[in-house]
Amino acid sequence: MAVVKTETSQPAGLMRESWILIGICAADLLLTLRLLANPNVSEGNPLMSYYLDLGLWAFVAVKLLLIALPVFVAEYSKRFRPEFTRSMMRLAIVVYVGSYLALFAASNLTPPAIAEVLMRWPV
Repeated sequence: MAVVKTETSQPAGLMRESWILIGICAADLLLTLRLLANPNVSEGNPLMSYYLDLGLWAFVAVKLLLIALPVFVAEYSKRFRPEFTRSMMRLAIVVYVGSYLALFAASNLTPPAIAEVLMRWPV
């Protein structure tokens, strides 16, 4: 009798890509919380700004949920299509970091901000 196996055997634990994405998101959360302690700083993401207006715990809960769900789906999916899942997680890492850097640059490196930095540069 033949047995059809739909799952591939994977080592226990989270994928390296999941840990990397969790680390990036945790660093983003901690940096955001640290920066928000300054009254002159605001959340640049309109969706997350809404949750921040609801309170710090709502903001943190949504940030954690927005990483936990994709990691859970990826970890579940790796049993069926491990190479595809790893590729998608790697893409997610690149997109997350790229988006973060682009938004940070757009928010903080506008011409007036650059001029201000250059004015303070020691000559």
